[in-house]
Amino acid sequence: MSFKGPRWQLERACRLHREFRDIALVIQCEGLPLTKLLADLAARLAGVPLDGGKRVLRASTGTLVRMWYVWDGAGRKATSLIPNHRAPAHVRHMPAELCAEIQRIASDRSGGRDMHANGIDGATIRKQLAKKWQAGESLPGVGTWREFWARTQPGAPLPPVAPDFPWSTKTVVRKMGSKAVRIMGNVGRAKAAKHLPHMQRDYSKLRKCEYFTLDDARADLVAIDELTGRVVDVLLYLFMEVASRQIIGFLCKPKNNIRAEDVDELVAHSLQTDGFGVGIGYASHIWFERGTVACSEAAQAVLEAGSEGAIKVHRTGMDGGTRWIGAARDKSSGHANGKAVIESFVRNLHRRLIHLPGQRGNTYANQPANLGVGEASVKDPSKRNVDGTVKAEAERLAQFKLTAMAAGTACDLKLPLLTISSLQREIAATLKSHNTDRGHGMQGFHSITEAEVGPGVWRQVSL
Repeated sequence: MSFKGPRWQLERACRLHREFRDIALVIQCEGLPLTKLLADLAARLAGVPLDGGKRVLRASTGTLVRMWYVWDGAGRKATSLIPNHRAPAHVRHMPAELCAEIQRIASDRSGGRDMHANGIDGATIRKQLAKKWQAGESLPGVGTWREFWARTQPGAPLPPVAPDFPWSTKTVVRKMGSKAVRIMGNVGRAKAAKHLPHMQRDYSKLRKCEYFTLDDARADLVAIDELTGRVVDVLLYLFMEVASRQIIGFLCKPKNNIRAEDVDELVAHSLQTDGFGVGIGYASHIWFERGTVACSEAAQAVLEAGSEGAIKVHRTGMDGGTRWIGAARDKSSGHANGKAVIESFVRNLHRRLIHLPGQRGNTYANQPANLGVGEASVKDPSKRNVDGTVKAEAERLAQFKLTAMAAGTACDLKLPLLTISSLQREIAATLKSHNTDRGHGMQGFHSITEAEVGPGVWRQVSL
């Protein structure tokens, strides 16, 4: 007999089986009453060690009477004395259709913020299903409770009211799916990714100019557009050489003004920097995020064909699509696949620029109340550009300066906010400081005598 339970249960079943056989023989030969014999057995077995003394056998007369009839009714087999705590087969095996329904409810997006982020808990799902069960509604793969009763209890009379829902909360929780599955249904793949297995990337083995990546980011400050005199959000587009973490090129333009041709020029300019060259024995990979403005298909073809395969352009996937059959299609967004290195740098860049005027913060709630940014979304035109806000005053001065310059009059006004050109110069100086910073402990040295200006090409430098 194969038995996977605790050893003491098997020992108790075998001991009781032997005692019950002896009692059955005594009853057959001598006709003694069963209750008297089982009472004597209970007293004799009290404290008998099981499993090497780790447990002791405890069995009252009433327990032995109950087990006797179970043993006798099962054909007097030892296996009938082993505890069976398993639920009936129709409860153990939940239909696949009901499992799918539980996962669908667990990924319902109609709840509150917590429910939207983490899914509905198992107790709430069971309560919903039990309510339908009690109301006589049909459940996927199960049917109504009357159909379920007729199928699992053949010949038994139908109860006047619905019995309890046959599956426990613990079973429902097991069928809900992993947290990643629930979040994928609620929010999408980008949020579920951190709950899924992922690969750790090691940049320490990268060779110079082997891997480039680009990303865009809205600056945490606003500036004045010299062409229109309006205060605008600013978008940065950064080109990073990953092995050294250097920013070898960048764009700084008003939001929504960056085009594919701008990115083409950025790539062409950045690839002329020291350290890049064709015929270095390995390919240079440029990684674009598909959700941002990437280089054009024509520019990609020129880069890859003109370099004879020494440059390879890659584009990430997109998050979005339809999560469930019948659901609305989600808004597509770029998937930041393996771009944590530049995402981290963007956060540090914001910190390096925090001393500049026009700070609006990373969210609308964090911006200063007197800045006045965000008023364009107000429906009433009379409430836009309220007097006293930095934005309103900056735009009035900028418009006055544009009018004076158009009339040929010199106008040297000190504006309360930076212009796009001034901000670009500040960012260029900040990036130069980042690229040349060697005084931190992570580098492990304090002075540099040589620099690798090309793959395997070293030059004497003086700092």
